[in-house]
Amino acid sequence: MLNIDTSHPLYRPLWVRLLIVGLCTAWAVIEFVNREFFWGTLVGGIAAYAAYELLLKFKPASNDAAGKDGVDEPAAENPPADKNDAG
Repeated sequence: MLNIDTSHPLYRPLWVRLLIVGLCTAWAVIEFVNREFFWGTLVGGIAAYAAYELLLKFKPASNDAAGKDGVDEPAAENPPADKNDAG
C-alpha cells in the first residue's frame, strides 16, 4: 500500500504538495490521451490518493512539536546525560 509520510519537512510548503498532485494528474491525462487506459487509471488513482493525503487530510506540524524534539533548542542548554560529564 502507498504510504505518504506527511510529517516529512518536504511536504510542508503548499506549492510542493500542489506540484506533486498536478504532475500525477497531468501524467494520467497524457496516458488517457494516448489510449493507455490501464496506466491512466493507475496513475489517476495515485493522483487521487496523493490529493487526499497531501491536500485534504494534511495537517502541518506545529512549532511546539518541533521544539519538543530539540531541533530548535541549542545543545548547550541540554543537561548532560551522565553526571561525570558535568565537570
